[in-house]
Amino acid sequence: MPLRETAPKLPPEQYERNFADIAPRMTRRQAVVEAARCLYCFDAPCTHACPTRIDVPAFIKKILTGNLRGSARVILEANILGESCGRVCPTEVLCEGACVMHEKGEQAIEIGRLQRYAVDYVLDNNIHLFHAGASNGKRVACIGSGPASLACAAELAKWGYAVIIFDRNEIPGGLNTYGIAAYKTRAADSLREVELVRQRLDSTHWKRRLPTVAVMSQTAIGEFYLRPVDY
Repeated sequence: MPLRETAPKLPPEQYERNFADIAPRMTRRQAVVEAARCLYCFDAPCTHACPTRIDVPAFIKKILTGNLRGSARVILEANILGESCGRVCPTEVLCEGACVMHEKGEQAIEIGRLQRYAVDYVLDNNIHLFHAGASNGKRVACIGSGPASLACAAELAKWGYAVIIFDRNEIPGGLNTYGIAAYKTRAADSLREVELVRQRLDSTHWKRRLPTVAVMSQTAIGEFYLRPVDY
């Protein structure tokens, strides 16, 4: 039975307000003040609580001293997808949940937002931190261009493997591009992270499924070239 009345469409400005960033990017002052609260624990329970073992005290200390490039390197060496993790990771039950500030009755250090602050600096300024390792003459295919494949491809490239990533979708990024609520992260943010991964994949190609595929070449970042592929 059709509805007699349908809800009116909201204007784009209202959608933008409704799905605004739930944890906005920190200002420089906010980041420095928050970093100064950290106790830089020797045993770092926050690091042990992180599934990717990011050295949390180290990257926060570098934010405090103004070394954002170094801070981002600490994060991305442990987790090449550190930008999206800074936005969507359930930090309240992981690194921030393990923060010793809770024992003092104080709010945990906002590790996720500090992580985003550092990595956003690298992405905003198009700073290249990594490159592919010396070629070992071997090739690997990754199926899908979601977070798992991207992380795998980046690690393989570090060890000299030539990686090719297959995906049936028009745009890479998988779940981060297509499946995360807009108030946490946007598709545009995911694609910036894809570009970060590709900086390490000097010999990597991105292909869509047959009969034609889209190859995103290293020499023309962000453009798609449709052509048949001979397997």
